[in-house]
Amino acid sequence: RNPYLFSMELCAASVLSLGISLVVSGKLQVILEQGFWKGWTPTTMIPIFTNSIGGILVGLVTKYAGSVRKGFALIFGIFLSGVVQATRGGSSSLTTNQYLGGLLAGVALWVHATNKPKQPSSTKKKTS
Repeated sequence: RNPYLFSMELCAASVLSLGISLVVSGKLQVILEQGFWKGWTPTTMIPIFTNSIGGILVGLVTKYAGSVRKGFALIFGIFLSGVVQATRGGSSSLTTNQYLGGLLAGVALWVHATNKPKQPSSTKKKTS
């Protein structure tokens, strides 16, 4: 499956979801009155571009490395950001829930790495 097409499909689903959210929340009327670009600056485009590039990269990683490895990379990235946050100290120290989440993620990675899936037996019963 083409990862760029997959990213476009996710984008289309997001646009549909955000469109429904605009209608339900009543913000559509504000946009119609003030315009879509009201309050936007050139720096507003930075998170939009980084998010779009990130979406394409996720599609490529999923295609070439698989969803399980992508999940491991995600867990490791969250764990690494927690370590950085903990070492910085200050007012951004980790909460108990974050410690427990890191511990559970580490245990899950260890369980997956140490317990390989069993191969299905290829012995078939012969019927006469």
